[in-house]
Amino acid sequence: MELFDLSGRTAVVTGGNRGIGLGFARGLAKAGANVAIWSRDEAKNQAAVEELTSLGINSLGLGVDVSDSGAVEAALTETELALGEVSLLFANAGTSANLEYTEMDDSEWQRLMSVNVDGVHHCTQAVIKRLRERKQPGSIVVTASLAAHLGLPFAPHYSASKGAVLQLARALAVRYGKAGIRVNAISPGWVETDMTEGVKADEKANAFFMARTPARRWGTPQDFEGIAVFLASDASSWITGAEFLVDGGFSAN
Repeated sequence: MELFDLSGRTAVVTGGNRGIGLGFARGLAKAGANVAIWSRDEAKNQAAVEELTSLGINSLGLGVDVSDSGAVEAALTETELALGEVSLLFANAGTSANLEYTEMDDSEWQRLMSVNVDGVHHCTQAVIKRLRERKQPGSIVVTASLAAHLGLPFAPHYSASKGAVLQLARALAVRYGKAGIRVNAISPGWVETDMTEGVKADEKANAFFMARTPARRWGTPQDFEGIAVFLASDASSWITGAEFLVDGGFSAN
């Protein structure tokens, strides 16, 4: 299992105090990585840190607004002082909007894009910059979505943001592959998180999506532990610019 050993490495997981992000963080911690959780909810950060440290690693929770490039740079410096040089990044923080597309004003559009797109840009840019300065290899994973491929009628704005993130990951993989920096994307399907509570509670919608999911169940944060370790570890050393559909087979149906 040495191929998957992350001992001595430091990872940042944005939006890592719950849901898919916490699933990533748990997997990384179980493989031995020190993990920094960046999210705006400091109380939930602390709860996540307590859980992760119980797995025998060092962890840190920081209240970070990823849409603010200055806050990201400051958090990266603080993380490296506390946990060591960051070589693993899971740019996972995201948000949604429940408004009808025609009812969104500019501020609501910008709010969603500032987190889902700008936030990924700020984090990947900051980490890549440090890796290049140190001539150090690294692995970056961004959380996209099946929405990047599907014309979701209830969330065109969300689909647009995730399409942008997916293409950014592919372009970064091409640009920085020679430097030993790998960039991949994970596109979740229907997963039990705070963002999907409304869909799961809607009996008709729930039945429709589960009927189209070959695994016949919702995903859980635990389903993302293994893929996080794989993409962070040397087991995936020749994989970059790829998208991993973690969706119970939904996209194949």
